[in-house]
Amino acid sequence: MFLDTNNFGRWYSPPGRPGDGAPTIGRTSTSPARHLVEEAAAIEAETPAAGPGCRDLSDLAGLDPADRAALAAAVDRLRGLREVFADRVCALLCRHVPGYAVLGPEDIRFSARRFMDIVLTELSALRVPGPALRGALADYASERAARGVPPDVLALAYQWGSRAMLALMDEVGAAVGLPPAVLLAAHDGTWQFTHEAAGIFSRVQRDLALERVQFDAERRAAFAAGVLAGTLPAEHIGDDARLFGLVPQARHVALAARAADDADAEALRLAVAGALRLPADRLLLARVGTVLGFIAPRAPDSVAGHLVAAGPALPLDRLGTGFGEAVLALETARQFAMSGVVRLSGLGPRPLVLADPLTADSLSARHLSALDGAGRSSDEIERTTRVYLECDQDVREVARRLAVHPNTVRYRVSRFQELTDLNLRRTEDLVTSWWLLNRRRA
Repeated sequence: MFLDTNNFGRWYSPPGRPGDGAPTIGRTSTSPARHLVEEAAAIEAETPAAGPGCRDLSDLAGLDPADRAALAAAVDRLRGLREVFADRVCALLCRHVPGYAVLGPEDIRFSARRFMDIVLTELSALRVPGPALRGALADYASERAARGVPPDVLALAYQWGSRAMLALMDEVGAAVGLPPAVLLAAHDGTWQFTHEAAGIFSRVQRDLALERVQFDAERRAAFAAGVLAGTLPAEHIGDDARLFGLVPQARHVALAARAADDADAEALRLAVAGALRLPADRLLLARVGTVLGFIAPRAPDSVAGHLVAAGPALPLDRLGTGFGEAVLALETARQFAMSGVVRLSGLGPRPLVLADPLTADSLSARHLSALDGAGRSSDEIERTTRVYLECDQDVREVARRLAVHPNTVRYRVSRFQELTDLNLRRTEDLVTSWWLLNRRRA
């Protein structure tokens, strides 16, 4: 409820263990928000609100000596009633703010005494709580929110404490003859600041909620990155998987894709989630090196407008292997200008095309240099031969695809064999031709 500007940790208790073993107070369930709103409205209805005609304590700096003496006497008497005030606050919160049951009575009393000390310091100096306390209030709200006290509960408790403080001030003021102007200014200024405090509490709660969302996103990404990269120990995977809605023993599929920027990555995330019919926030993803990796319950059938590679279905502690396969499939498919959802098992020998650059350079120099020197016709010869191999040497299908006469296909293939010294009737030469032509294409 109230403010300890010196040491929060000394009087906060962990959630579910209030007050260093002291019994909890009041009801243990949190009241509905509607109840809190009604309580706050009832307090405000009984208390004059600060308005255009209110007076600030600083306006009373010209008090005569007698009134100043009465104010000093009121402050001294109030200091002697710190325990009375603490007991009243504890009883009020027990009765009206059940959300404070997470804290022990001594915790609340200690906080109430600190609050009273602050108020009396401000009263002695003829000033109401102002800018100097706003930062402390924000820190205090952060601590209370971390202990499970929502901002509406905190604001209501603050109102009840302020009401108790002003009621006690009225009693003492009447006993020592405190000038009405001082009491009125204290009332107006205190309630004005109480309303402002509620706004501070709400802003702190909003900021904390945003921080939690960011923290959760970072934690999910770190888990996904560790699983996909194979760097997270199996025991950690088992401990953390359920936090993110995953069953460690179930099989999952690693997906790999590339995104040009953050906007592209977000579009890809939504597209994959849509293809899997999953809420986007349920899909774990992370950047692993230059690749965007996903942990999915299954491979999507298609992802419109994107190239996505899928690994085999594996348990989480082996998913790093599956992600490696997905990355290899992704890079191969990119080199061959493929699209849609691809798998390594569906790419045939294409991944081999990208391997061993030293061997490729040597074979290219040996077989393709004459082809490259054949002038303008070299591109037509090379393309026709490549399609010829893709069509399993079906001349009519090649002619249909390239819109040329079958004899043109035969001539170009024959010319390729002459220039490269590769006989496509021999298995070894046929494989070498396929490998070299596809590598050049990639």
